[in-house]
Amino acid sequence: MLCNLLATALAFPQVEISGRILHPRVAGGQDMMPFTAIACFANLSGAGGEGSSFRTWETEPVGWYRIAGAPGTRTLLFSTPGRCMRPIVRTDVACAPGETLSLAVRPAFDFFNFAESAWDPKPATHYFQTFVARGTSVTQVGFRLVHDGIDGPGPGAQTLCVSVHEEAPGAPDAWPQVGPAMPVPGVDCGGPKNYLWAAGWNSGEVPLVPGRKYAVCIAAETPGGVFQAFWREDADTACECYRLGPSGVTGATGRDLWLAVATDGDGLRIPYNKRVQTEFQEFAGFRRTWAQTYIAQGRSLAGVILYAAVSGAQPPLGRQRACVRVRRGGPHGPVVGLEKIASGNGNWTGDASWGMFGAAYAPGEVPLVPGERYAIEFQSLEHRGTLHGYTNIKGQVSDDRPGFNPYRKAAPDSYAAGTAYANGIEAVECDLDMQIIEYEQAP
Repeated sequence: MLCNLLATALAFPQVEISGRILHPRVAGGQDMMPFTAIACFANLSGAGGEGSSFRTWETEPVGWYRIAGAPGTRTLLFSTPGRCMRPIVRTDVACAPGETLSLAVRPAFDFFNFAESAWDPKPATHYFQTFVARGTSVTQVGFRLVHDGIDGPGPGAQTLCVSVHEEAPGAPDAWPQVGPAMPVPGVDCGGPKNYLWAAGWNSGEVPLVPGRKYAVCIAAETPGGVFQAFWREDADTACECYRLGPSGVTGATGRDLWLAVATDGDGLRIPYNKRVQTEFQEFAGFRRTWAQTYIAQGRSLAGVILYAAVSGAQPPLGRQRACVRVRRGGPHGPVVGLEKIASGNGNWTGDASWGMFGAAYAPGEVPLVPGERYAIEFQSLEHRGTLHGYTNIKGQVSDDRPGFNPYRKAAPDSYAAGTAYANGIEAVECDLDMQIIEYEQAP
């Protein structure tokens, strides 16, 4: 029997897919910016089959990922909701037994500038960065601020608001706003807090006309609030930063902000996005099954990511699985397409684990009808056999109850066209913190 097991193992050696998520810091430049802490979820084509997950490294090689598993054809989903990078889906990634595949990943942006060698020497109240649209709606905007300490310790934590404005006569501060403004809470750039901040929208919320000029505005929610931004000199005035503030330049600056604008136009739709960046806030409650209803925009499901945590007396999230089903009409409706097994990926302290469940779908595996209501259902696949006897670092023993605790959307984010369902059937007055990605067209 041992010989048979060894023969089976040798007949189907693991495959390995690895690479880095990189993007030039400036157009045409060779210096690359790595994208760190980006989740990667991979699923083999077809029903069932446990998925794989990884999170890109923050140490060398920065931005690196690795997926290993059985041979076959996979779909890979790269996304950490709430970041400036749109989800990236790679389909038909085929690997023969024992094959090692190098797969580089590069995000796409309508506008980007990631240079960090210079910054505005004075605090401003508003920054407007113009750009020319390539896609049909904005789904992500990212920015990075700075504080040089010259004018004091910095403004401290404040809420900034991000909005998009369409070109019209006059300066950008007179251009009409397109779609809703989105808050970015708790922005603090004093001292070493050089974080990457972001805002998001559902596909279609901020509509664009490809080829037209727009401006992203970043301003403090409290009137008079100030902050400083990284920027870079750029002689091309087709897109530039327009600045307002109590000191320094008022008007066009001849510079570009540290900014990223990501839009629809890559064949994907994000009907349910993480719009407020804040993560891991309020729990929805521990259950074995949770569902979230939404309205489809595309014709086939591409991926789902759910923020969740598991009990401290359970194995960490990375060792747990959930079955993902899509139901037509709502949580009581029939299952549409294939079921997938989502893998967990998250942090673990020895007595607590939090992060995300995610699954990726090949085109056509879950067909959708734009405008129809669906429910995305997550059900824990754990049971007494996988939980019994587990003891965490504090000596707490598992109670053998399968389940997980999803996070609610971070206020003021909400989804008016749907709601969450505990146990898959009980409506709850909240929305789950998750991201749903669809293929715009069916295969």
